[in-house]
Amino acid sequence: MTEQTSPFEKEPHERDEAQLPYSDAPYYEYSPPGLRYQERNDIIYPLFREGPAAPVAPPAGPGVASGPYGPLVPERGARPIPPSMSPGLQGPPLITDQAPSVPPMVPSRPPGPWRFIILVLLIALVLFAGGLATLVLVVRGSSSVTKPQPTAKASAVTTGSFRQGPCPFQPGMGIVQGRDVTCGVLTVPEDRSQPQGNTIHLAVAVFKASTTQTDTAPFLYLSGGPGGATLSELGPYISQANLQAVTLGHTFILFDQRGTGYSSPSLYCGEVDSFNRSTKDENLSRQANDTGYLQAMRSCRDRLTAEGIHLSAYTTIADAQDVHDLIHALGYRQVNLYGVSYGTRLALTVMRLFPQDLRSVILDSTVPTQSNLFTSLPASMQHAFDTLFNGCQKDALCNESYPNLATTFYRLVDRLNAHPVTFNDLQYGPVLLTGDSFAQWVFTSLYVTSFIPDLPRAISEVDHGQYTLISETYGELLLANDVSYGMYYSVECGEDMRYTSPQELDKAVAVLHPELQPGMQDGLRADYQVCQLWNVPAVPPEQKQPVTSSLPTLILSGEYDPITPTSNALMAQKTLSHSYLFVFPGTGHGVFLTGSCANLIMEQFLDNPQDQPISSCISSMGEPNFS
Repeated sequence: MTEQTSPFEKEPHERDEAQLPYSDAPYYEYSPPGLRYQERNDIIYPLFREGPAAPVAPPAGPGVASGPYGPLVPERGARPIPPSMSPGLQGPPLITDQAPSVPPMVPSRPPGPWRFIILVLLIALVLFAGGLATLVLVVRGSSSVTKPQPTAKASAVTTGSFRQGPCPFQPGMGIVQGRDVTCGVLTVPEDRSQPQGNTIHLAVAVFKASTTQTDTAPFLYLSGGPGGATLSELGPYISQANLQAVTLGHTFILFDQRGTGYSSPSLYCGEVDSFNRSTKDENLSRQANDTGYLQAMRSCRDRLTAEGIHLSAYTTIADAQDVHDLIHALGYRQVNLYGVSYGTRLALTVMRLFPQDLRSVILDSTVPTQSNLFTSLPASMQHAFDTLFNGCQKDALCNESYPNLATTFYRLVDRLNAHPVTFNDLQYGPVLLTGDSFAQWVFTSLYVTSFIPDLPRAISEVDHGQYTLISETYGELLLANDVSYGMYYSVECGEDMRYTSPQELDKAVAVLHPELQPGMQDGLRADYQVCQLWNVPAVPPEQKQPVTSSLPTLILSGEYDPITPTSNALMAQKTLSHSYLFVFPGTGHGVFLTGSCANLIMEQFLDNPQDQPISSCISSMGEPNFS
């Protein structure tokens, strides 16, 4: 097999800036030029601050605001810092074949709470983009597109090999390589139908359990996106101080999925980020935005294909086969699998193809395999705004302070689309604010549980020409980007876009409030064009069927989740006969680590997946404490 360069053989400081898989700014996720709604972090959950064992967040980096959305070291009851981390389990990995020692690649972006908000999203939210082709990809590409891929057949044969090597990130305080964390590279075929063809390299990190557990199955973390980086977002922020809280006392496996992060090759599209940032303060029409974005995506596609990358090989099914190979290459028989956002669709696919590899599964903010991100996006968006406005109306203080919040919001969207304003983002400088981009910012803020209480005040501020709150987070949410757009489109174009049509997309937009419809419709149409350009085949029809399983499964859902509402969780649960679903009040996208209650329920489940966890702590959780 022809090998491509290992990510651990790259010189960390000699890559061209346009090709860097990570920006120099603190990261959130998905924010192409138009209204791209992101699921940052795959997840976006702040570490909880309740109880004696609350994890310690890293110090804020330069340029991170210290206001209501900034790095706080809160007293009890204060808003938690938003990091994004995930659970783990235990059992020493069996790793051999030491790789050559290479200086680790250290992310250049400053540490801080923003880095914790790591991408998890599932679908790159595109919303109605104020013009550019949002990340969504939904379009079936009518009948003229490429034929579906052949039916996927899972093979129990392991084709991957693991080599231990230096970590490509700087471990957190107190974490020692070789003692607390082991890193390396999993080598697998790029195209599973051509096992003797090119190989790719997936970056892996295994954190040793902080305590001894009866259950020795490790905890394997699947991030969102698709296209989100994992190691650079989580690795540096796991320290001795928060190791127990993050891993729940179990061995914790992280890896960058194919095409993302430190894995090689990277399908990162620097052309897109360059376009987004160069036009952030320009008053472009939606058509001009679309044209620029499509040109950036065309340039990225041409570069990736010229490098010999097979765009159609980067799919959820291929990811699931990588997970299977990783488990066995590390010497494990079974794992406890955790997925958040898009990571849940990947986890469900592993459940279908490799059930023997799994002891238990946790689905956090679920994306069912049978759902279509694009046709469901408008309804999810409208539901998210309705939840926020109804929540404020039911809160006496919020309703008194911000009466008729919904009316104010929709009026403001119209006004800003007609007369955009420029404000100064604390991290990225001058930014033009349109009605579409303002709606995108509110939508994306709902991902982050700790941001929700301030949104009514932020809407009121902008309505009165004040930009204090939005200036602290706009750039972090919509401009900072580590998403691998190439991977995103390879997955979503074949998996969702190919299974819808322009007519169905237009019909789906009708559920939105009139002020939101033009931007959403424009964004969906632009992404349809990107998918025609990307031209990957449809996934096998079986991949779009519900996953039926009797594996013990814990399903977590946030009441305010803007992109994966509880209806998604209920949809997935219908065919999961041994599942437990819990909805958490006042919570956004990504439930794990937003509070002690979720962690307690997860710990119980991991101890004994056969029994339903006690969930009485949920009844003591309140709605957002609106400011």
